[in-house]
Amino acid sequence: MSKPSAVLLCPGRGSYTKAELGFVGRTIRPGPVAEALKAADAARQRADRPTFSSLDGAEKFRPSQHLDGENAAALIYFGTMAHVEQLRERYNILAVAGNSLGWYTALPASGALDATSGWRLVSSMAALQQQVKGGQVLTTTVGEDWRPDAALRAAVDTTLQGLRDRGHDYFCDYSIRLGGHQVLAGTEAATRELLTLLPKISVGEREFPFRLAGHGPFHSSLCLETAKIAAQQLADLPIRMPGCHLIDGFGTVHSPWSADPRDLLRYTVHEQVVETFDFSACVRTAMREFQPDVLLCAGPGTSLRAPVGHCVLQEGWRSIRDRDTLFSSGVVVTE
Repeated sequence: MSKPSAVLLCPGRGSYTKAELGFVGRTIRPGPVAEALKAADAARQRADRPTFSSLDGAEKFRPSQHLDGENAAALIYFGTMAHVEQLRERYNILAVAGNSLGWYTALPASGALDATSGWRLVSSMAALQQQVKGGQVLTTTVGEDWRPDAALRAAVDTTLQGLRDRGHDYFCDYSIRLGGHQVLAGTEAATRELLTLLPKISVGEREFPFRLAGHGPFHSSLCLETAKIAAQQLADLPIRMPGCHLIDGFGTVHSPWSADPRDLLRYTVHEQVVETFDFSACVRTAMREFQPDVLLCAGPGTSLRAPVGHCVLQEGWRSIRDRDTLFSSGVVVTE
């Protein structure tokens, strides 16, 4: 019996929460990912810092530790990579994409990096991003039915432009297009104002807008200096042609036959850092170009389930245009 075909989607920041405590230890198996984790833990011990294995295996979730930028990035990276190894046994993965931090994971998940070099990339970027002042705010432009709300989208655009008109201290922009949700990045002053000025809305049990804890102004021009340093520190990153198709944050496909490793490196340390990450475009490309049996959301957590569902409804993929049909269709898979 053939395995179902899938486009694999790797999660970004915010996917390792209290409910995922222990995910890495439960999921990881002997192999390259386990060896990469062992090396990362050894480096942490030498630096007299808690190992990632000990953080994952802690009895209690401590936000000050587990949501720290470098710690969270590592727990997500190793959790996703371990999960991918298991998912490959059950699915024929046609292409790989990721949301924000998930792009770094998508590189080794597609075979464009080895697991240890993937960890180096994640670690380096997490450390650099923590030095950038500012933040991210998550809001939504869909209603309870997960359909686009033009009035909400217009309100977001108007709010962003109004703050930018105040000058550089209030710079803000789209950071991540996340299905029907929007992640906005800005200076510290702009971040505070966004929480006050954006429309207040509830979707299910979640209330918008809210600030993403521990997040800097990722995917914006505020990270230009970060990109310059990253280009120097990671110039020798051993990126190679991927083993399967790879979809970047513009929705562009890099094929296993024609991808240019130099382009992948440049995108990873520059465009991906300073320009809006369009995860919605990734999902549209997955649906239109590959027509997989399922859109497969890797762990830890299920943070991509709703944004991917929003994209399916907006596209009308497989003639799915309402939440009830979406949930019964089985085309968006989280395991």
